[in-house]
Amino acid sequence: MNFETLGFVANYPQQKDKVISDTIGQVTKGEIPLLLQWDKRWGYGQYGDAFLGATGCGPTALTMVIAGLTNRTDITPYTVAQYAQKHHYYVNGIGSSWDLISEGGSAFGVKAHVMGTDKGSIYLRLKQGYPIICSMGKGVFTTNGHYIVLSGIEKGKIKVKDPNSIIRSNVLWDFETFDDEIEACWYFSKK
Repeated sequence: MNFETLGFVANYPQQKDKVISDTIGQVTKGEIPLLLQWDKRWGYGQYGDAFLGATGCGPTALTMVIAGLTNRTDITPYTVAQYAQKHHYYVNGIGSSWDLISEGGSAFGVKAHVMGTDKGSIYLRLKQGYPIICSMGKGVFTTNGHYIVLSGIEKGKIKVKDPNSIIRSNVLWDFETFDDEIEACWYFSKK
């Protein structure tokens, strides 16, 4: 269990289905913001067979990339989640399909490009300034499946924006720590 979400989970019975924001707040131009799937502004909204706080890593990761590349603040993880459901990018019992990441961003002004999962490919795209979304398997970020955003390189290590953890997002990561957990990667450009 993620202890960072304890307050969010405790408030779930009273807040269920409430979405209280149509904006993600201020965005710094050219930076990928950290957004959390369990943010009280949208995390209690329904997504698939659960609520965004539990199942919304895909829409949240994609929203981070959209905001960072387009500076739009009116696209929230809930906005992307509703789009995902409408276009059948959510798979009950599993979560967001890879198609949400590879295709869904085009509706919001960003384009996904399939790429390799090796260190050379990832470092090349990050050095070029492209954010990357990775689908992760079991390991340091998840016990089943999860999406994270790689947002840059600092001191030779990778900056990660984990939509389910402030703590993991505040750490610089050695690629070797999670390389065997990466299932797929896409780098993004403005459409």
